Formats: sequence, structure tokens, C-alpha cells
Amino acid sequence: MITLLGAAPNTGNQGVSALCYSAVAGIRERGISVIDVADHGRGRRVENWDLGTNAAEIGLIGLSNTRRIWRGDCLRTVGAMARMGGVGNVAAETVLASRAVLDVSGGDSFTDLYGEKRFQAMCRNKRLALDNGRPLILLPQTLGPFRDPAKKAEAVDILSKAHAIWVRDQRSYEFLKDALGDNFDPMRHHLGVDMAVLLPKVAPSKALPVQISDWLADPKTPVAGLNASGLLSLDPETAQKSFGLADPHPKQLLATARTILDSDPAMKLVLVPHVIRPEGDPESDWEACRNLEALLGQDYEGRVATLPQTFSATELKWVISKFDWFAGARMHATIAGFSSGVPTLGLGYSDKAEGVFTQCGLEQDVVDLRCYDAQGIAAAVRESLSRRLATREQLDEQLASVFRRASEQMDGIVETIRALED
Repeated sequence: MITLLGAAPNTGNQGVSALCYSAVAGIRERGISVIDVADHGRGRRVENWDLGTNAAEIGLIGLSNTRRIWRGDCLRTVGAMARMGGVGNVAAETVLASRAVLDVSGGDSFTDLYGEKRFQAMCRNKRLALDNGRPLILLPQTLGPFRDPAKKAEAVDILSKAHAIWVRDQRSYEFLKDALGDNFDPMRHHLGVDMAVLLPKVAPSKALPVQISDWLADPKTPVAGLNASGLLSLDPETAQKSFGLADPHPKQLLATARTILDSDPAMKLVLVPHVIRPEGDPESDWEACRNLEALLGQDYEGRVATLPQTFSATELKWVISKFDWFAGARMHATIAGFSSGVPTLGLGYSDKAEGVFTQCGLEQDVVDLRCYDAQGIAAAVRESLSRRLATREQLDEQLASVFRRASEQMDGIVETIRALED
């Protein structure tokens, strides 16, 4: 048995879910079928997941970074119970019984960029394995940045004790080599690609809105997709300050959307939420999409629609795969695009997007929101749209190599797990 941490499939962030499903599908396809996934539920449960051709029965264990230490799923409580042999705590007993503990840190959360609480949650996850003698394997993720020297030292200590590490971008790999120094081992420390390039596509179980369905069914109708990020849009002043954006993101988004629609009078635009949150949540992509749709208003009446926030990561990839062109700031939404052969423009707000795109040979398909104001982004969108046919041909040629690397990477991860059984 193995346990997967840092990839809870019920956070509402479909990027994290994409990493979870990609890891589970890839590991199961290679013969390891007993996998427990830590999520934000309570106790032990079993769910059946539709992973395309790889239907799966998956065990779930509750594990949350809550201060309510009386709860059995509290991360700190689980750690204490594990050190005492489990003593009836489901999550602690699961970790102790695991051949290996895998951790993906939500893809980009092993950093102090998102605040103290999230950083400590990432460290506690990993310490849960290390403190209890379980081999810790870090799945492909971004490492850092670490602005606080004390937090960097804590992260490096964890990295030095991990059994094996995969990263998904060159900058993280260079950081790992520098941080570990003489302890760096190319047999254990690997540069790879984001696992979500292999995420299965699954046709939605719920019908698409009729308008969107009709657009996608008509081969003569060009349809673009655009992800609007609530993280960047709903509190634009804070986001601009926190991430160093060149313009408030709603202004950048509006310029992007207008450029898409003005590129062709027949063009239709589907706004795609990729982080699912209740109404009023400060990170709700759906609310950001609806706000953008309202701004476009009567100028583009009948040409813009927002996708409901009722679809899973695998279903969203299926929808995105039907577009003629796609753009967005949520990185895993854009990975769903280019890995489906759809010409895709990443709207990067940190180094991670460029790093991941570069590892897939697509560094020219990222525009940095920190460097380009609304006018500059509009120019980049026009240029990307104008070469979308050539980009599709390029993707047809490049993706075989990307998929091969991702598959070989998963082979290596499973071989590392199996070696622990010898």
C-alpha cells in the first residue's frame, strides 16, 4: 500500500485534482492498485473514480491542517498518534502501514509564497512520513521560492531526507542541486514534467449548456476558451501587489477577451472556471468569469458564455480539448489545453508557468502578466491567435515526445516504489 499526500481531490482546485487523478491513474496502470489518498473529508472512505479506461476504487483518508486537535483528521494530531504507533487513528495507521508516502504539495505549494499556514501544512505532511520512518517520495512539483531564510532551511532539511524527488521545471532542479550540494544524487533527484499532461479526458456526465454544446458541435464555428482566475481578479489591488502584475488583472482579462472576440466576427468565447468555490469566495473562478461576461455585455451579445462550475478535472480537460484556442492563468487549465493539442497561451503570474511550459518545449506560449500591461497582453493574444493553425501542427509533432517523457517519469516513480519492496 502507498499513501498520496498534498493532492486532495476535494479542494475545489481542479489543478490539484488533476495532479491527484494523474498520479493515481499512472500508478495503477503500472500495477500498484492499493492507493490511499489524503483528502479533506473525515475518517476512511472508499470511492469509485472514473479515470477514463482506468476505473478505480480508491481509499480516502481525512487529513486536514486544522487547529481542532480533538479531531482525528487534524494533521498535528495524526502526527502525534503516528509517533505512538497509530493508537486507533485511521490516518496515522494508514501512513504507518504504507510502503511509501508520496507527496505532490499541490504542485506549487512547497514555498513560503502563500503564507505561514500553507507552508507549515506542506512541511507537516512530509514530516508525517519522515518522522515515522516511511520513505518520502516527492512527485513532480515546483520547489520554492523561499523568501525567509529560516523557512528555506526547514525546506532544505526535508529535501535532504526525502527518499527520491522529482521536480517539473529547470529552476526547481537548479535550486535542488544548489540546496543539497554534495548530497545531490542524479539517481534520486530528477527533472521531469508536470504529471497532468497525462490526465485522462472523460466526457462530462452532465450535459453542457445548450449554447456551448451547439457552438462546439458546429465545425464552422470557431470557439475559444478563456480561464478567468478568481485569485487574480476578485481582489485586484491585493493580487497586483502580491504578484507584481503590470496591470490590474481584470483589465488584463478584458483586453484578452476583447482581442479574442475581435479577431473574427464568428468567434465564440467560453469562459472556463478551474477553481470551484462557493459564491462570494475570494478565489472563485466562476465569479471572475461571470464578472468578465458582464463587462463584455451587449458589445458581444450572444457570443460569450460561462461554463458552469459542475465539472471535474477530467471532464474539464474533455471540454477544453474541443476548443480551437485557449488561454488562462490557472496553469493546469492551460496544461489541459496544450496536452490535448489545443493551441494555448499561458497567462503566467509566477515563474512556475514558464518553467512548466518550457519543459514541454512551449516556452514561446507564455505571456508574463508581471511584465505586460493590458495592451501588451492584447498584442500577445493577437499573435498567438494568428498562428494557431501552425501551433496545432507544432503540438502534433511535439506532444509525442512530451507524453513519452511523462510516461517514462511515471515508470521511474513506480520502479522507485517497487524497489522498496525488495
